[in-house]
Amino acid sequence: MRRCRSVMSIASGMVGSLVIAVGAAFGQSAPPRVEVGGQLNVLRLSDSSDTNVGLGGRVTFDLARWVSVEGEYQFIPSDELEFTSVTTDGSVAGLRYERRRSTGLFGLKAGYRGERVGLFAKVRPGFTVLADRGIDCLGDVCALMLLAVPEYRSEFALDFGSVVEIYPSTRWLARVDVGSLMIRHRSTAPPCAAGDCTTFNLATSFGMGVRF
Repeated sequence: MRRCRSVMSIASGMVGSLVIAVGAAFGQSAPPRVEVGGQLNVLRLSDSSDTNVGLGGRVTFDLARWVSVEGEYQFIPSDELEFTSVTTDGSVAGLRYERRRSTGLFGLKAGYRGERVGLFAKVRPGFTVLADRGIDCLGDVCALMLLAVPEYRSEFALDFGSVVEIYPSTRWLARVDVGSLMIRHRSTAPPCAAGDCTTFNLATSFGMGVRF
């Protein structure tokens, strides 16, 4: 009886070790495919010298080692657009439009992924929405300009450009995006008062992510 128990104990130990080994092997053979990250977004508006900063979050799913689908949300709490001009008497007049910007994007990222560095191109359509936070008068001669109250609508956006990723470990990564955010304007507000124009704005972001 003791010998039977001893044999069963050894067999149980062998089975347990085999299960652990198989689990470890499967765990090693399946690399992380899902990434969750956050970033600092910098948007330079093409029709002015204004550069606005915000935060964002991102979820990425790898279809293969070289191609992924990803969704991203960006929020800029203070998106300002300023227009000024010099009057005949040499004084400066203008307006500063204060807004909040929310942008949602979903699309593809494809390129090369090495052990330590990845180089990709991205194309991500989506939308951007501005919320009015008021208008400031710049100079003394702008009272009549304040009568033009902006009306903002949801606008089509297309983010395209390049992505550089650095992998300090299997799980963690650092990411830099450089590209253009194309916006098809439909709002009755600057930069297109008639609500019918397209702008290309320099968009960069710096972030971190974790893969699992």
